[in-house]
Amino acid sequence: MNALFTDNLFQWTSVTEIIFPLLLSAVIGYALSRLFLSVKSNRIKNSIANLRSEISKLQKDSSIQGRQKDRLSTVSTRKTVYPKPETEQSKSDDFKIIEGIGPKIEELLKKEGILTYGDLANTSPIRLASILRNAGPRFQIQDPSSWPKQANLAKFGKWIELQNLKEHLMGGKEPPIN
Repeated sequence: MNALFTDNLFQWTSVTEIIFPLLLSAVIGYALSRLFLSVKSNRIKNSIANLRSEISKLQKDSSIQGRQKDRLSTVSTRKTVYPKPETEQSKSDDFKIIEGIGPKIEELLKKEGILTYGDLANTSPIRLASILRNAGPRFQIQDPSSWPKQANLAKFGKWIELQNLKEHLMGGKEPPIN
């Protein structure tokens, strides 16, 4: 029985030699992790508090600057704009009398600032083609090469010559020379 007791005691001692250091290291690890996490969480809380105070400072500064900006803008940047008096030259002309220009194209040209026969006469066919190209495919079939010439005749009131030119044109284009 003595031998049995010593074997059990030997086994019990070896078990305690293993379990005791494991439990001790687990307790120490747990304590260290709690300590580390509490230090880390305190740092984060302090960082958040600092950021909140910076945000409130910035908000106060921006509200002060906004008020100053409002005061400055009301004083220096307000400008009274008076409408231009309408004269005969500022009225827009009717471009639909020009061969190849209908109501939609007339509207496009006027949106681009081409309002009078003089404006149209001074606009290059390349710019006119660009306006039509930017307006979409349905306008690209038009050939604006004769529009400045027609507009020049209309500008000077040469209605008979304009009519003769329109009769000579084929769909707004110069007929091909054979």
